[in-house]
Amino acid sequence: MSTPVPIRVLILEDNAADAELMVRELRKVGLDPKWEVVDTEQEFLAHLTPEIDLILSDHALPRFGSTQALELVRSSGLDVPFIIVSGAIGEDVAVEAMRDGAYDYLIKDRMARLGHAALRALDNRRLRAEIRKAEGAFREMDERFLRLAENIKDLY
Repeated sequence: MSTPVPIRVLILEDNAADAELMVRELRKVGLDPKWEVVDTEQEFLAHLTPEIDLILSDHALPRFGSTQALELVRSSGLDVPFIIVSGAIGEDVAVEAMRDGAYDYLIKDRMARLGHAALRALDNRRLRAEIRKAEGAFREMDERFLRLAENIKDLY
């Protein structure tokens, strides 16, 4: 058996049993989540750090939900996969959330696909980081080439 992959997970949820189910599904696919559960905007913001690898969010909490949480993640500039796990979300709301940056959405009574959705989201995040790194290296190489070309002009 392979070694579980450690990840840090922020769970926006007001039902402890649902949070436990989410964590269990992550463990089933070989992830070893260190997780925090929050249910208010203040707690969410306090735990929203660059160290977070994944956010799982219920859609409708009494005073705060996935729509507001997703907006806070987007405005923070963090690249953290955001998956909505909800018992009550319409397809139109889910599609809008994905347009706004959510990676996926799941219905709580079909939570079995959460682990695989999380693995895909984490893999996509890794690929985006590699692309950003490659683009940065390309820009640096381009700048070096331009400086070299300018210096060659000075030799003639």
